[in-house]
Amino acid sequence: MATRKVNRDSPEGLKKRLSTLLKAPENLICADCPTKQPRWASSKLGVFICIDCSGIHRNLGTHISFVRSVNLDSWTVEQVEMMEAWGNARGKAYFESDVPRNYQRPSEGAGVREVQRWVRDKYEMKRFVPKDGSVPAKNQAVVQGKAGVSAPVLVKSVPAAVPAPVPPSSSAAAPPAHAPAPPAPPAPPP
Repeated sequence: MATRKVNRDSPEGLKKRLSTLLKAPENLICADCPTKQPRWASSKLGVFICIDCSGIHRNLGTHISFVRSVNLDSWTVEQVEMMEAWGNARGKAYFESDVPRNYQRPSEGAGVREVQRWVRDKYEMKRFVPKDGSVPAKNQAVVQGKAGVSAPVLVKSVPAAVPAPVPPSSSAAAPPAHAPAPPAPPAPPP
């Protein structure tokens, strides 16, 4: 009996692509806490998260994080492509690039407020993104450091084909670029 071929962009194909992504080692743990087997995601940020962190992400607003259930919600091709382009390793490499050594990351059993502070600092305030604006390469690696703490390895790279999932800043937009100043008028004749 022949197996049926599934269109990769059909709803069934999109679910299969998400399921494959969830099996990648970097996506086996929530992007924001140590919870295993996340079944939720922020399609706007490109990271997989647990159900507890999904509630915190929902409170950030859809302009920052758009939360979807991997199993229960319908997905668009663009959303799945964002997940494929980013994932937890690349998301951590970008959003956790400059976390100070003394910053307390949520540990297993952390309270909701601790995780909420971390998520808000990470995505809403963008406290830890690279200062030079660099974007990590696709399929970014995360290395295990002392005491099992993951540390992103940032690769200085040319901007990716998929832009960084940076939510809009809450500060005023940068002023528009101005045209060069017109040339000085000629000096008056003597």
